[in-house]
Amino acid sequence: MAVELPVPGALVDVVAGAEVVTGRVDQRRHGGFVVELPVEPAVTEPLRLYWNSPGGVHTVLARVALRWPVRGGVRWHVLPVGVTERGNRRDAVRAPLRLKLQVVEQASGAVFRGRTTDVSETGLRGRLELTGGAPAEGAAVEVGLLLRGAVFPLPGRWQTVIGDETGWDVAVAFTDLADSLADLLRAHVFAALREQRRLSLL
Repeated sequence: MAVELPVPGALVDVVAGAEVVTGRVDQRRHGGFVVELPVEPAVTEPLRLYWNSPGGVHTVLARVALRWPVRGGVRWHVLPVGVTERGNRRDAVRAPLRLKLQVVEQASGAVFRGRTTDVSETGLRGRLELTGGAPAEGAAVEVGLLLRGAVFPLPGRWQTVIGDETGWDVAVAFTDLADSLADLLRAHVFAALREQRRLSLL
């Protein structure tokens, strides 16, 4: 069953090439919809759109049929390319972020601390400090990340562990993540990418 397009007023994350811009849907129009963006990405291909609805995250590949400037930025008339579907979190956008990180192995109780190097809705990569033992690759873990001033516990599993004399480079895949936590991570990632783009334009 095809997923409905976003309704007027909905926020849409526009991923255009390597840029991410959040816009607002102005109206449905001729098989697609008009989205207003505060700034215009440098490229329009490839173009993928993400938005939230009561059924969760939805996504669609799209193309720009028409564009015109407005006082608040630019408006794009976008047309879906292919099937509109539920968001595939395996294709989640990833942002380089250095956040304080604590990981507890559920079976052994071992605690590891460090910082992330990048984060997405589906997992993270990070650098951990040396402790008495090494992370057990494949073990179930609980990740504590500081987001918006609070520490959120995120269930996951060690995916890769590469150690040296100063610490471990690790990857964690999140497992059975609640939609609310996935949406919080997603918002944090997109906000970080927008801030990076803003700084690059200064």
